[in-house]
Amino acid sequence: MVRWSLIRHKYYIPVFVMVQIILSIAIIYGFLFITNANDTITMSYLCTGAIAINVIAVTCVLAPQIVSEAKQNGVYDYQKTLPVSRIGILLSDLFIWGLLCLPGILSSLLISRFGFGLDISFDVFAMLSILLIIFALLSVGFAIAYLLPSNLVSLISQLIMIGGLLFSPIIYSPNRLPEWTEKIYNYLPFVPSSQVIRASVFDLEQINSQHFIVLLAWAIVGFSLSLTILSRRK
Repeated sequence: MVRWSLIRHKYYIPVFVMVQIILSIAIIYGFLFITNANDTITMSYLCTGAIAINVIAVTCVLAPQIVSEAKQNGVYDYQKTLPVSRIGILLSDLFIWGLLCLPGILSSLLISRFGFGLDISFDVFAMLSILLIIFALLSVGFAIAYLLPSNLVSLISQLIMIGGLLFSPIIYSPNRLPEWTEKIYNYLPFVPSSQVIRASVFDLEQINSQHFIVLLAWAIVGFSLSLTILSRRK
């Protein structure tokens, strides 16, 4: 199923790689010029936020739209007729989309290290944290694609992207927002993802177990919903 899923997405892969690299450069340097940031804290938020935004773009914007299109075209109805478990179908797609997140992460890390001199601590804990973020956000994205009709999938995914770029404390400090909004964002998967990146990959903050619990909860809920809907018989 992994090979079949890879072949099915082969035309998207070069485009997605280029989009992520461009997005990394645009977020870091574009917002750097707009905000005229010259302090280390602001620049660190741009660099760590670029990784989070790239992952969000793939997992909660691109993936839901492509999965929803495949659902509309009957691809998943065909997959259900194959002698393969439903969890195998889901995991193979999650694996391919997880790989598609890597170019954006790597390009953002390279810019952060060699462009801004940020220290990177990419140990086993950091890698496991990144995997949790990718799995949690992909599970959310797939659940959106399976649950909603295609027109709503496009709307929700674009709202997530706009919210992530402009209204979430991902590329800027949370103290710029009202306290009540910060509390809301802490229970959604997007801001905790950026905070985990800051803590585990860049050692810029203390590790907060609540962020991991939130991500794990969203991962379980999203994956369970996706698997339930995929297993549903007509």
